[in-house]
Amino acid sequence: MYASVFTYVPGNYLNKGNICSMSTTTQLHSGDCYNPLIDVIDVSKRFRLQRERRRSIQDTFIHLWKRQWAHGEYFWPLRNISLRICPGDSVGILGQNGSGKSTLLKVITGVLPPTTGQVRINGRIASLLELGAGFHPDLTGRENVFLNGSIYGMSKETIQNRLDQIIDFAEIGDFIDTPVKNYSSGMYVRLGFSVAVHTSPEILIIDEVLTVGDQIFQQKCMQRILEMKAAGIAILLVSHNAEDIRRLCDRAIWLHNSEVRADGPAFDTVDEYLTYTNDLYYARRRAEQTPASEQTTTAEDTQPIPQLETRRWGTFQAEIVRVELRNEDGVEVDQFRPGSMLRIYIYYKTHMRIDRPTFGLAIYRQDGSHINGPNSVDEGYHLDAIDGTGVMEYRIDELPLNPGHYELTVAIYNQNSTVAYDHHHRMYPFEVRSLRGKGEEGVVHIPATWRHVTAEAINLHTKTT
Repeated sequence: MYASVFTYVPGNYLNKGNICSMSTTTQLHSGDCYNPLIDVIDVSKRFRLQRERRRSIQDTFIHLWKRQWAHGEYFWPLRNISLRICPGDSVGILGQNGSGKSTLLKVITGVLPPTTGQVRINGRIASLLELGAGFHPDLTGRENVFLNGSIYGMSKETIQNRLDQIIDFAEIGDFIDTPVKNYSSGMYVRLGFSVAVHTSPEILIIDEVLTVGDQIFQQKCMQRILEMKAAGIAILLVSHNAEDIRRLCDRAIWLHNSEVRADGPAFDTVDEYLTYTNDLYYARRRAEQTPASEQTTTAEDTQPIPQLETRRWGTFQAEIVRVELRNEDGVEVDQFRPGSMLRIYIYYKTHMRIDRPTFGLAIYRQDGSHINGPNSVDEGYHLDAIDGTGVMEYRIDELPLNPGHYELTVAIYNQNSTVAYDHHHRMYPFEVRSLRGKGEEGVVHIPATWRHVTAEAINLHTKTT
């Protein structure tokens, strides 16, 4: 697919079809880039809900007769979506099930037409949307490579020249000459991904299917995606794995209730999404723990409206009421020096006895990079229980961070860290400053010394040791 424009404008949807025009053109854009590879402009998609199952030809005719007089019910998985993908972009799309992620990719790739809006494509797309898409079950793997490659617009000669590379990357051995209907789901993914990445695409679109493959092949795919990203190929990835989006993408789009809820740097958008989903999960959990006689809200009331400035979630059976960062003199501050002492005090109160709790924290760079994440249980400090109020101290004798801006996460969990009682995510900023002006590069300072020596001194030292 290259340099195509799909334009859809609204009409009378019940009585006539949408107006559709297709042309092949390249258009300059201002903004993020002059010539985006993908330009989605105010796209919406609508499906008609089918609630009745027709069991006979008579039922079908009755349904068609009724349809002329009924307005029907519709579902909109996408509403007014606009986004641009420029050369070299790596964009992750995340959201809960039913938020419209897969529908958006199908609209972008032309599998589904939008109901309204415009999709402009100006580049060759390789996509991996569904397991087995583009394969014929009765054909062998080798024959399907030629079939799938031709769908991508590759000539027979080009496919033949790349056939050995495709087969080698897929690692399915002699099964390449076996009908793909006998393949496992993992073998489908291997061959499909291998064909897609060998088509010389300008845009690679992947929808979650890589989770089907085994761990070794997933790592191989991730490495190839990173190589393609480094080569300037645009990546559009749908995944429920937040770490994959953090690792592979520079930008992330959060779809919520068929609309774009957030679009920005991957680390920030993923944090906003995880904050919302965790808050939603623990709101429901708290509702389940509350006796029915004490509940004054409906189930719908437990679904929080995302508050992106609030990064806190948990059952709140134990609450963190205050967090202090103190220096070696015991003074509460928000600025520290590399190598100085940092004491973190977590003040808490409980609403019930908490057996074998875990206290944890994490330090992030301001850009979202995760520096470390220790917890009390993993480091061998076990508490039998906490009940009432108390304070937990975490002391860093020599802060190993280089100058920069950082954010602190603190939390109280159960013993195996599966249930959060109270989690404060990146809520406590602090700064590390150097007294010498510009500090060294990187995040962590490793204590060491510089010394100019002679070759003779090195040899002498080697002999003595």
